Amino acid sequence: MKAILFIVTALFVVTLQAQVSYNDLQDGTSGIANGYGSWGANNVIHEPEIIDNTNDGIINFYHPDIVMQQLPVIYFISGWGRPAYTYEKLFYFLASQGYAVVNIYNNTPGNTTEAYQFSLNMMLASAQTHFTNWIDTSKVGLMGHSYGAGSTIWLGKQIFGNPHNWGVNGRFIFMTAPWYSLVITKDDLTNYPTNVKLLIEINNDDMHEGSANYNTDERAIRAVFELINIPNSEKDFIRVFSDATTYQYDADNDGTPETYHYDANHYISYTGIYNNAGHFQPYDALDVYAINRLSHALIDYSFNGNMQAKNIALGNGSAEQTDMNFLTDLQVTDTPVITRPENQFQYPCHSNWNDFQTNQNIWLLQDACDDSDNDGVIDLIALSVGQEKLKGFNLYPIPASNYITVHLKSNMAKIKKIEIYDALGKKLLTSINPINNTVELDNFVNGTYYLKLETQNFTQVQPFLVK
Repeated sequence: MKAILFIVTALFVVTLQAQVSYNDLQDGTSGIANGYGSWGANNVIHEPEIIDNTNDGIINFYHPDIVMQQLPVIYFISGWGRPAYTYEKLFYFLASQGYAVVNIYNNTPGNTTEAYQFSLNMMLASAQTHFTNWIDTSKVGLMGHSYGAGSTIWLGKQIFGNPHNWGVNGRFIFMTAPWYSLVITKDDLTNYPTNVKLLIEINNDDMHEGSANYNTDERAIRAVFELINIPNSEKDFIRVFSDATTYQYDADNDGTPETYHYDANHYISYTGIYNNAGHFQPYDALDVYAINRLSHALIDYSFNGNMQAKNIALGNGSAEQTDMNFLTDLQVTDTPVITRPENQFQYPCHSNWNDFQTNQNIWLLQDACDDSDNDGVIDLIALSVGQEKLKGFNLYPIPASNYITVHLKSNMAKIKKIEIYDALGKKLLTSINPINNTVELDNFVNGTYYLKLETQNFTQVQPFLVK
């Protein structure tokens, strides 16, 4: 009897993890004390990981330290080559709120069609075999980073649709630093399962370490955002900015702290270390305000219908949503403007991404990307015209100074709205039904700007100079 008690106790000690909290923030700040983004009341248990050789992956499961019961579940799909421990502080944060958290890791993500299916198989196995008594499939969220973020769109189509129909009482997708959403067509997106809430977070300085180019062409992400069958009130496209504020942290434990700043690159990954690339990104206030706070609110809105939570997670640019405390505010939009030419990206939108095994094209939305000549003229998606660039207006004077006027090439068109954006995609002004098709440019400094024109027939973005 004593031997049996010892074995059970030993197993409990192995699976019960020490509580993680904002005391572990490595920039010296104290996190969020109350409200969305604050740590939950529950201790967290990390069950022994499951090696799934059939699906060439690993399943990690986290849950609050409570009596076994079915809980709403968040599935997090890892980025390429990033095991559970690289995101673990996020998993503890979510489970501390009272949710079940399942991490899905692929060993061979490059075989995309196979790896996507393997991820789905592991998700189904976690709910139907391994942790049936913990997982409530009527409330389901999908989160992911990089490659994993891209896969959430295909996975959502499978689990939220027939025959699984998960998430009937609450569904969401939260993509961070997403790579391509592969094996998805326009028809898939325009017929997407209903009542999904969507947040897409783009990191403004998203570069892999050592790369001279930005990571994934943002047109690829914008294509998914604009085509998916989710109303604007239930989705937001968010840009996260770096902040020059610095702090000291001794990452290599050599006794000499290194200097860091809040870097919105590819590695906002919620924990510290990424051994495969030798990269260290401290767990800091950028993770807390951009990831923990928004995911916490998105979950509460999606699963419980809390409208205060919606104002933070899907606030359409509300002050409560964009406020990052002492860091640079978030930029939120329903009409993303991409101002970088696609030749500045390591993975441009027009590339043909083929499955490693079948050599079949698995990026199916190229006709939503329309800057193949790299001229910097970036048009928004127009389903009625496919790949053709819209040449429906001219701007004058060029360069502009105090004002700019739109000349429509067709007498049939009528301007509904003009918006002006700066080179980072920040909206500077909006003019509804402008008088004489002209907008004033008072106090605009010299530089490149982008005019977004909306008529009853088309929407187009065109750059112009102020001098």
